[in-house]
Amino acid sequence: MKKKLFYILFVFILIFTACVFYCCIKHKDTIAIIGAMDEEISEIRTNLKNSKTIQKNDFIVTKGTLGNNNIVLIKSGVGKVAASTTAQFIIDNYKPIYIINTGIAGSLSPDIKAGDFIIANKLVQHDFDVTAFGSPKGYIDNGIEPNKPTIFSSDKKLVEKFKKELILNQNINIKLCTIATGDIFVNQEMQKQIIRDEFNAEATDMESAAIAQTAQRNNVPLIVIKTISDAENNSVSEYKQNKKTTAIKAASSVIYVLNKD
Repeated sequence: MKKKLFYILFVFILIFTACVFYCCIKHKDTIAIIGAMDEEISEIRTNLKNSKTIQKNDFIVTKGTLGNNNIVLIKSGVGKVAASTTAQFIIDNYKPIYIINTGIAGSLSPDIKAGDFIIANKLVQHDFDVTAFGSPKGYIDNGIEPNKPTIFSSDKKLVEKFKKELILNQNINIKLCTIATGDIFVNQEMQKQIIRDEFNAEATDMESAAIAQTAQRNNVPLIVIKTISDAENNSVSEYKQNKKTTAIKAASSVIYVLNKD
């Protein structure tokens, strides 16, 4: 009898261990999602399975799953410093296999309208200025191409993955473009023209290039996928009107792709 109980217990332990191992393998990697504002992450938070929110210092993180992916979701706040410090916090504490920056952006191009989807294949900081020393605007003193603005990039494999899934299965028209980031809300045509001419940029925001710089320094792949909230000159009212709906569109595209993994 004791021998029989021993075997039953042994089999139970084996099954339990296998289940735990399977779950660990299935959900072994973590993907980080960063949005600047509540509107940019609320839809994702709602769709997370087994979610749990924790606070560490000034950072509030929601952990959960989308499809077979472990997710850490965080609001950075608006601006480059907030975005960069948040990205570094996530990298240090959760070791993500890659980072998604989602949310909204403003158009700099007449060909990109409010509601359009964009993926940043290139990112630059349009307000970084050491031109007094003979460097071009946007050049960050990293020793790479000192005669050009410093360009950061989304990961090519991630760009192709998200683009393919969204075009083929969601019938979404994705435009690849350069996003110019700066600590200013760009809404005047003269501002837009200057940034277009200097950086060949088609969209602008206040966070993504800072996240890209942090990700690159830590060798963490990044993808930036956003929806255009405003495209008109003097577009504050358009931004306010479209902010929530366009942020949800961007978030929904991220949810769709990750749920398919």
